[in-house]
Amino acid sequence: MIARNAVPAGAAYAARVPTRRSGAIMHPILREMLTEPVGWLTIIGALIILGLPLFTALFIRRKMRADARDERDRS
Repeated sequence: MIARNAVPAGAAYAARVPTRRSGAIMHPILREMLTEPVGWLTIIGALIILGLPLFTALFIRRKMRADARDERDRS
């Protein structure tokens, strides 16, 4: 789970920020990514950037198989 239990005062990592709903503490970068609109846009943008090459490769492979099957059927 992303949220961590509260640490005692004077802990080595002082940048932890408590969440509003519970006493759990979430890493500031994760809190920013998951609670702010800019974070969601970053996540969605990363998924699109990673998904486009995958979709393109699968599309080209499917077209190549269809062309090979059509060529085989003509023969």
